[in-house]
Parts: sequence; C-alpha cells; structure tokens
Amino acid sequence: MRSTFHGPRGWSLAGLLLALLLPLTAGAAGVSVDELGTVRNDTLVVSRDRVIAAALAHNEMLAAADAMADAAGADALSAWRGFLPHVSLGAYRVRSNDPLYAFGFKLNQRNATMADMAAPPMGDAVNHPGVGENNITQIKIQQPVFNGGMSLFGKKAADAMARAARYDHRRAEETVRFQAVQAYEGLVLARAYQRVMERALASAEGHLKQAQAMVDNGLATQADLLQARAYRDGVRQKLIEMRNMVATAGENIKLLAAVDTDLPIAPDPADVEAAPDTTVAAILDGAGSRSDVQALREKAAAAAAMVKVARGSLLPHLNLQAEKDWYAADTFLGNDADSWVFGIYATWDIFSGLQNVGALKKARAQSRAAGHAADFQSRRARTEAVQAALDLRAAREKLNVAREAVAAAREGLRIMENMYREGLTSMVDLLDVQAGATMAEGNLVQAEHDLRVAMARVEFTGGTLAAADNGETSR
Repeated sequence: MRSTFHGPRGWSLAGLLLALLLPLTAGAAGVSVDELGTVRNDTLVVSRDRVIAAALAHNEMLAAADAMADAAGADALSAWRGFLPHVSLGAYRVRSNDPLYAFGFKLNQRNATMADMAAPPMGDAVNHPGVGENNITQIKIQQPVFNGGMSLFGKKAADAMARAARYDHRRAEETVRFQAVQAYEGLVLARAYQRVMERALASAEGHLKQAQAMVDNGLATQADLLQARAYRDGVRQKLIEMRNMVATAGENIKLLAAVDTDLPIAPDPADVEAAPDTTVAAILDGAGSRSDVQALREKAAAAAAMVKVARGSLLPHLNLQAEKDWYAADTFLGNDADSWVFGIYATWDIFSGLQNVGALKKARAQSRAAGHAADFQSRRARTEAVQAALDLRAAREKLNVAREAVAAAREGLRIMENMYREGLTSMVDLLDVQAGATMAEGNLVQAEHDLRVAMARVEFTGGTLAAADNGETSR
C-alpha cells in the first residue's frame, strides 16, 4: 500500500508541543473559576485577555519580584542614615568592685568625699572600695557631617538599585504576559488541530462509504475498502492525540492562572480570530529602552556610585556627637547628678593594611563589569527585536503560502474524489491526496498561530507593531 497518513507529525508538531509545554510559572492558589472564564456546558471558556489578567494578578514569581522591588526601596530609604542624625536612648545599671569603676561612679554621682580617697594607714577605700552601683540614663545624638562622600554616593547607589528593581518587576510582568499569550495561543492551536482532524475523519468516513458502495457494485476491489478503513482508523488515532493535546494545553492554562478546577478549558470562539490579513511591520526603536536593559543600566549606575563610596573610605571623616547623662547611686532612672558631652571627631585611616585600597579596586572592577553587561544586554535586545521582526515577516509569508496551499489541496481533493467515483483512479491515490489536504489544513492553523505569537514576541522584545496600507492594527 503506497498511501501513508501524514497527520500532525508531518506538520510543525514541535511548535505545538513547544506552545503546550512552555515553561510556565505557577501562581498563587485559590483563584476563582469565574475570574478566568465562563462555564458553558461543563467547559470553562476562556479568553486571552482574561488569561493574561489572571496570570498578572496571581503569579507568584511576579509577586516575588514586586516584594524585591519593595525591599530595594526600603534600602534606598535607609540610605538617608548617612545624612540624618542618629538619636539613641539608654538606661543602664552597672555594679562593680573595680576601684577605677567604683570611684568613677561616685564622681559621676557627685558624692565623692575625702574618705573615699583614704589610703593606709588611714583606710583602704582606694584599693578596696567595695561594691559600687551606678544607674545611668542617657540620650545620645550623632550627626554625620562629612565621610568622604560615602553617604552621598551610597544614597545614589541605593536609589539606582531601587529603580533597577522596579524595572526588573516590570520585565517580570512583561514576561508573564508573554507566557500567558503563548499558553492561550497553544490552546487555540491545539483546538484548531483537533478541528482539522475532525474534518479529516468525516472525509475519511465518506471515502469508506464510497469504497463500500463501489465494492458492492463490483466497481472496486476489497483492497480499496481495506485501505479506506485503515486510513480512517489512522485518522482516529491522530484525533485522540489532538484531544489529549487540547487537555494538556488547558492544564497549562490552569497552572499559569492558578485555577484549581476539573473542568476542561476551551478558548472563547468570539476571541479566536484568524491571523490578520493586513501587512504588519515591526518598529524596533524601543528595544534599547526595554525594561531589562534599563534595569542593567541602573545597576551599572549603582556600581559606579559604589566606586566613589569605596574611594570615600580613603578620605578624612568628620562627625559630631552630643550626649546627656543622668546618674543615680541606687535608683534606676534616677537623677542624683547629670553631665553632658559634645565632641567633634575628625578621623583619617592612613593605612588599613591595604583593605580599603583593595575594596576600591574591587568596586572599580565591578563597575566595569556592570557597564559591560548593560552594553551587551542593550545590543542583545536590539538583536532579539530584529530577530522577532524577521520571524514576524517569515510568519506572514508562511501564512500566505499556507492559504494558497490549502486552496490548491482542496481543489485537488475535489478532483480526485470525482475521479474515484468515475473509476478513473485508485483508492491509494485518493488517500494520498486526502493526506496532503489534511497536512495543508494543519500547516495553515500552525501558520496562523505562529503569526499571532510572532506579533506578541515583537512587543515582548521591545518593538512595536504598525500596520501598513490601511492603518489597521493587530489584535
């Protein structure tokens, strides 16, 4: 038997599997079914917009990115510590029989007497003062003044990292959105393949009935009937595979949108459109301002600021401190006496074992690395956008070819069916043409899927879409 059935495996099945098995990020549990779609005849009918909205609302990794952005914002807030005063309150109870401490306690409390300074043979209070106690209440204020620019550039670095975290979060949103489009279009593709196989099965059933009638009338051999039956059974097997792929695609939608339901999922027929007829051009000038590129630029700015922070450790530092203390001999939070201290502190680490020099060299190397990473990502973003635009153009051309192929295949099948009824051709030839027509139908739905995903990828890679000719835009 020369005729062989070329089902979905002869199409771009790798593309279908990629769409169905794309790496999805699970979301938080507990999402209602109504949030994702509408239940119709025991099937959850979903639209692309609702799949995207559910994924954006409940994706756990997206929520984690948002939390990390909040953490970076908190670091930027805490970086004000290099400019604002530090105020601390303290209350201490200290007991000691150390002569230095014990005598110091009495001086703090302003109750030292000559007897406390007695030495042998008049006494031994200086060497053996006994156990002394001091209760201290303290308020201390420290004001940074100049620390070699460490505070200023530390704040700039923290602000840049906070902006980078927000850009990272925005890119995470864009990624989840693109994954949602891929998941939904994978479901649409699987359902389209299923419909192709259902039509192919109906056609195969017709061929089988025709072969039976011709055998009954003595116009065909039993071999034709057996060939038609074998072909019909092969189509049935492929239809089973397609139904399984539809179920798998639905499970991926549930995973991405965090919906826990046993209902099968189907795309909303009103939302499933054929690929647009208008010629679509991609504009690439937005690739350089993509969120991930912006994030790396901010990280490079932070690394450059950290070089100046490291350099600040080599410079003199100037800070102020004011302190007010209250002392009591045996009363916690008492006030037998008080004192104050005000100090101006100028320090300069002349040599620290080359630690600060090494830190400066390390910061400079990290700054160069961050700059190179940002430059490379900017160039890669441009390349990815160009590649997405090329893929879009190729998808458009493949769609046009697929449409022409379907028209030709359908006409060829019609001619072969008429010829078989007239006894002018064999069942093998008819089934070969039928298999080719089924493959052409499959190539068409694959091409429509590829074009819709290519349009989404252009936007994901930083480009925009502009419709030519009549000014229409893509959905």
